[in-house]
Amino acid sequence: MKITKYVHSCLLVETPKQTILLDPGVYSYDSHLLSIAALRTLDFIVITHEHPDHYDLPFLKEICAKFPNATIVTNEDLAKKLADEKLPNTVSSGSQESIEVFTVAHEPLPLDLIPPPHIGVHIEGVLTCPGDALEISSREVLALPLTAPWGSVKMALDAVVKLKPKKVIPVHDWHWHKAARAAMYAMSKQLLEPHGIEFIEIENAVPIEL
Repeated sequence: MKITKYVHSCLLVETPKQTILLDPGVYSYDSHLLSIAALRTLDFIVITHEHPDHYDLPFLKEICAKFPNATIVTNEDLAKKLADEKLPNTVSSGSQESIEVFTVAHEPLPLDLIPPPHIGVHIEGVLTCPGDALEISSREVLALPLTAPWGSVKMALDAVVKLKPKKVIPVHDWHWHKAARAAMYAMSKQLLEPHGIEFIEIENAVPIEL
């Protein structure tokens, strides 16, 4: 399994069976790091929820224009809204081959704002992508939302120690500049090592092999 991060929570997951793009939001779109033209194949687009850092309609339309046969997997609420956009792609809220969809609540938002409908996914029984949720079960590899307006590094690391994945890929960290990100990655790696959990210091647009 090859995983490439394209800013914040956008991951490109490539396996011998399929290629999956997760949460292509506006931060990823604005970074211009992900070249849709350079992508050779795409089977699934997973959108966990409607917040703009995970879902950007102009970006999605560009992706769908090149890959009209890619299935969009998302929550039921957003699936209904996307039906009105008349995209060429099939839109589903159910599990697919090697993609197990689970419904989970978004973490509570500041000032009692109402969170949107939300899903997470397990990919090929190996990688868990929970969107903006920590009250989950995890497979061997966890894409961990590390910081957010709704959360903190403390919340994230406390959750990881309870979930006990073997490896962690940090996501949801656009809010940090490069030096801060490096420092927090190093700290997280050091803190999780005694618990037998490997923290992978992934870099944007640099693929890793698992």
